[in-house]
Amino acid sequence: MSEKAHTPKLKSAIAIALTAICVLAVLIGIGVSVSPLWAAQSEIIPEQGLLEHNITVEVDGTIIHYQKQSFWKESEFSAIMENKEEFKNAVIQDFDEKMHHEWEEYAVGADVKIDEAKKATVLKCDIHGAIRERDGEYYATFKWLLVPLRLDFIDDNFEESKEGLSWDGEVDGIPTNIIIKLPPQEYVYAAWERLPSPGHCHGHVWWTMPVPLPSPVITPAPAPPGFEAVFAIAGLLAVVYLLRKRE
Repeated sequence: MSEKAHTPKLKSAIAIALTAICVLAVLIGIGVSVSPLWAAQSEIIPEQGLLEHNITVEVDGTIIHYQKQSFWKESEFSAIMENKEEFKNAVIQDFDEKMHHEWEEYAVGADVKIDEAKKATVLKCDIHGAIRERDGEYYATFKWLLVPLRLDFIDDNFEESKEGLSWDGEVDGIPTNIIIKLPPQEYVYAAWERLPSPGHCHGHVWWTMPVPLPSPVITPAPAPPGFEAVFAIAGLLAVVYLLRKRE
């Protein structure tokens, strides 16, 4: 077969390939322009649509209560409202995948609430396995929280108090407020303080809780003699008096 016979088939194949590429490009372009929020499952949470994060972490015994409140721009929040369940599942999955597991930390009861009035979403869960306790001394890791945010208690100058640690700044250009509520102590949670004083290092915090002493056993005092006892004694004295009188 001559070279000229191959030319029409080659041109036809090239045309089909170019058409397919153009159609694919249009489809991708439509997906991005309509809603970058749902363009891909791995990028379902848009960073550019976020206005602010408020993160609150509270220690309760050996469990940590976690809450993250996020405020959104109108366009992204509208997309969230149109795809509530997909968004909730994506947020929980994203949090779980990004959590840094230094020990055996894991989230329990994760859920996402949507506040339409404030155009905000709230992720809540409990963190287990991040606190160890022995004889009233507690040692906790917060790397599960800090590593994904690329933060450090000391290097990022977390504010110290007797009730915990806090921080205000920006994470990936988004204003972020973090409050870590710890058991109230007599002294400040200062950097590098050793047990039993409360303290912290780059990603850990420690504190003490008084071990409750056993309640003392109180033996009730004997009750004072009642009326019956007094009457019996008086009767004995009367009998003794009569016997002596006869003698």
